[in-house]
Amino acid sequence: MLFVITKWCKSITDSGKDEYTGKAHENMPYKFRLLDDDGIIYAYGYSKTNDDEKAFAPLDEYEGAYGCTSIEYKNPETGEYEQL
Repeated sequence: MLFVITKWCKSITDSGKDEYTGKAHENMPYKFRLLDDDGIIYAYGYSKTNDDEKAFAPLDEYEGAYGCTSIEYKNPETGEYEQL
């Protein structure tokens, strides 16, 4: 498994609340989030990589289903999310 989604944001859940998946993310040190073209965050998760083609796997999987258009990874040095 290359990545896991750990939280679906209220912007897309049926409940209108953030929903945590409870999925473990051992050996996945890179935190990411998926956004649409308006900058609305749809999901958070963890990935095994953040600097190669495989780092786009979450976006590739959820782009069509939810309309996600960008993925941002959290920079461990600054604590800020940066678009990949």
